[in-house]
Amino acid sequence: MIKQLVGVFARRLLLCLALGLGLAQGAQAALFTASYGTALTGPSNCDDCYDGPFALGTGHSINFFGTTYTELYVSSNGYVTFGAGASDYSSQPLDTQTIAPMIAGLFTDLDSRSDATSEVYVNNSTPGQIIVTWVGMGHYSVNYTVRSTFQLVIRSDQFTVPAGQGQIGFFYDSVTDTSTASAGFGDGLAAVNTGEVAFHSGTASDLSNASARWYNLNGGVPQTPTATPQNVPTLGEWTLIALGLLLGALGMRQARRQG
Repeated sequence: MIKQLVGVFARRLLLCLALGLGLAQGAQAALFTASYGTALTGPSNCDDCYDGPFALGTGHSINFFGTTYTELYVSSNGYVTFGAGASDYSSQPLDTQTIAPMIAGLFTDLDSRSDATSEVYVNNSTPGQIIVTWVGMGHYSVNYTVRSTFQLVIRSDQFTVPAGQGQIGFFYDSVTDTSTASAGFGDGLAAVNTGEVAFHSGTASDLSNASARWYNLNGGVPQTPTATPQNVPTLGEWTLIALGLLLGALGMRQARRQG
């Protein structure tokens, strides 16, 4: 009887732990906000185009690699630029690209033509904060068997950053595109300079449901991300694990009663 009880308990505990961990992993796959803002007419129905400039708001600016900007441009190909718009589509490592000062969430040859579900949005309703979301983007040429949904959060130097967040945020939902893509920060110069971050240069889908990355700027230079590293449970994830343990214990108690 004791062996049977232990077996029942072990099976239920493993099931509950698996459920808790599964939910915890699923919780990582989230955008910063579901309030996307306004769909951009151009990037939402084009190949290789940009829109802007989009202002950070009155009294707000950002020092990015030593130059101060008050606005940015949004490209249909998964990045934002400062100083001028860009429509480049050939993915490059962010620390050596010479296109423009750039923040890229998923720099690759995205496509949104003739497809109602692929959209690019900008939400700048909060002064000092611009949120750009690429939703359900296909890949060139009009390939919608793959989709990419991701988001960038860009905040001014004057913005009051909530605890646990940062000035620049990278967020990823489902990405099924297997083409090469790059992500990170670049100053637009060929030389690799301090603060440039090329945290991804490879298959786009490797970033699918990746954990959020927050960076701060210090004197215009990106600093180490403040996000919790991959594979380290967050407080919410520990809560789900604890719930799994509790359900397992309750299962054992019920099994003992039935025995």
